[in-house]
Amino acid sequence: MSEQIDLSGRRALVTGAGRGIGKAIAIRLAAAGADVAVNDLNPETASRTAGEIRALGRRSAALPGNLRSTETVHAICDGAVDALGGVDILVNNAGISLYRSIVDCTEDDWDAHVDGMAKATFLTMRRLAPQMMERGWGRIVNLGSYVAQLNTVTKFFGPYCAAKFAIVGLTQVAAQEFAPHVTVNAIGPGDVATEMMEAEWVQEGERRGIPAAEVKEEYRRRLILEAFEAPDDIAGGVLFLCSPLANHVTASHLVMSGGLPFKQ
Repeated sequence: MSEQIDLSGRRALVTGAGRGIGKAIAIRLAAAGADVAVNDLNPETASRTAGEIRALGRRSAALPGNLRSTETVHAICDGAVDALGGVDILVNNAGISLYRSIVDCTEDDWDAHVDGMAKATFLTMRRLAPQMMERGWGRIVNLGSYVAQLNTVTKFFGPYCAAKFAIVGLTQVAAQEFAPHVTVNAIGPGDVATEMMEAEWVQEGERRGIPAAEVKEEYRRRLILEAFEAPDDIAGGVLFLCSPLANHVTASHLVMSGGLPFKQ
């Protein structure tokens, strides 16, 4: 395992890369030599990540926008191709998470999750995979979740769980259709210490009438490894799936959850 991962000459698009897991992935890929285009809803955070990538000596472009519409997805994908000369690596990371019961969810809540994650994953792959297949090399990594496994869904996350199961299903179909030169995998984080996770703890605490810190500690105790993941832990898994070490890994859902949901 002494191989040095070198992605020099590769060009990546990472969605939702303004902060958290997406930013860590973008920085990891750039540190390994890839040029990286950055999408995020927030233009300021997208520009900030792009600037950090350029500081590493790699090319980058900030491509803000909401991935729920075909027109925006095409503009972002085409913008990445124009800025970098092509896209060899696609990481579908953008996502949201709302702690709310199914009966309290609105149709807009459903659309925000399913369109913003599952539909966006479909649209970006549809736009960029043909170019990868034509060139004879490509890596696609979609963000699944530990909840996208049988009997591990979490109540009050109905639209989120539905979207993540859809992403894993899309991943497995795409791996077959894009083979043999493009691998398609999903990576399933567990409880990662991010701003989005902190917001979930606040929402759950409000629902249960307890402090968010108490919810956080409950989450920590249920982990086999007894510690929350950092965004860079997930980024390391993505880097592996994009590297020659994973040349024969496709159609997988690599769950990186700190042991969820197995601790009794």
